[in-house]
Amino acid sequence: MRPTTPLDPRRFDAWPDVFAGAAALEDARALADDAARPVEERADALGGLADGSDDPVLKRCYEAHRKAVSPGRFRNWSDLVSYAGFAVAPVAKRFGEASGVGAGFRRHLEAFCVAAHLLDLIVHCRAEFAAHGRVYLPGDWMRSAGVAPGDLGASSAASGLRDVIDRMLDRIEPTLEGALPVARSIPDPRLRLAATTEIAERRRLARRLRKADPTVDTVSLTALDRIAVWLQTRLPRRGPA
Repeated sequence: MRPTTPLDPRRFDAWPDVFAGAAALEDARALADDAARPVEERADALGGLADGSDDPVLKRCYEAHRKAVSPGRFRNWSDLVSYAGFAVAPVAKRFGEASGVGAGFRRHLEAFCVAAHLLDLIVHCRAEFAAHGRVYLPGDWMRSAGVAPGDLGASSAASGLRDVIDRMLDRIEPTLEGALPVARSIPDPRLRLAATTEIAERRRLARRLRKADPTVDTVSLTALDRIAVWLQTRLPRRGPA
C-alpha cells in the first residue's frame, strides 16, 4: 500500500499544471515501489529521471524518491520534513501557483501539501515498513521514546510509538489550521472548493490518528467524515470549523 498524493488528482483535473504535478509524483512513487525491479535498478532509473529533467522541482522530487527506494531512515523531524517537501514539490509548487493568492499566503498552501504527505506517511507507517523496510518517523524521537524500527512490525503497538505519532501530529495540525483561511481566500470558486475540501479531510484524518493506532489498524476517513466535510465546505460558515 503506497501513500496517496497530497492532493486528489480527480479534484484538480481542471488545472493542468497541478494535475501534471500529481501525475509526476505518482509516477515517481510507482517506480520507487516497484518490487518487481531490483533496488539498484529503481534507484538508477530515478537518478536518470533527475539528471534528465530541466525542472528543478522535478529533480528534487525524483531525488527524494530515489532516497526512498532503499529502507529509509530519518535522523530527526527536520530530515523527515525536508524529504517530504522534496517528494511533493511538483504538487505543492503548482498548487500554490494555481491558487491565485499572494506569495506570502502561497507558502501556507505549499506547506499544507507537505503536511498532508506526512499524514499519509503516518497512516501507512506499518505497511511501508512491512513492504519496504522504510521508517517514516524521526529517528531521534523514536530513540527518546524507547522504540526501534522493528516495533513497527510487532503484533501489538509499542507505547512509545504512540508518543512519536502524537509529537508528529503536534507539528502537523497547526499547518493544516494555517492553510484553511488561505484556501478560503482563493479567487476561483472551483479551486477554492477543491482546496478547502482537501484541507478539511486532512484535519479530520489528523483527529482520527489521535484516537486510532496506525501501527495496528488501518486509519481512514469514514462515510460520516466525508458527509461532514461536504457540509462544512458547502454550507455557510457559523464560526470555527
